[in-house]
Amino acid sequence: MYDYPAYYYNQQPVYPHTPTASPYCQPCCSPYGSWDRTAAMDHGLYEHRDYPAVDTKILSHSLTTSQHLLKDASLVIQKLADPATSHELMKHAQQGNQKEVDRIVRSFGSTSSVATTYSPSSVRFTIDPRTDGGVPCCEVTLSLKWGQ
Repeated sequence: MYDYPAYYYNQQPVYPHTPTASPYCQPCCSPYGSWDRTAAMDHGLYEHRDYPAVDTKILSHSLTTSQHLLKDASLVIQKLADPATSHELMKHAQQGNQKEVDRIVRSFGSTSSVATTYSPSSVRFTIDPRTDGGVPCCEVTLSLKWGQ
């Protein structure tokens, strides 16, 4: 019965090897379909790369600036802890009065630029240093929930 050809009528022919397999791809690919870095290194496909020398000046500048941004974020939190201020901010945000929301946030006395966006469920303050035409080095985003 098992030697009868009609018994296996829907099966595809079985090849001893995959006809589309490339000899260049085989050594570096694992049988699970992912890239095998160690096999690539053994076969010379993973070249050694030279990186520039480490320079921490930009990172140091970002760290120093971030400390000031975190102080301004703390100032925003302290001002919002006052129930009258938070009530005014929420009232104007609910009315969609962005100019008044921005005026209230500017009155906090932050030395950094604070951009405010809000939705019915949250308010987001993006605090970044005031740079004159330059690329900002860092920013702090403070997200607070204020509704359902």
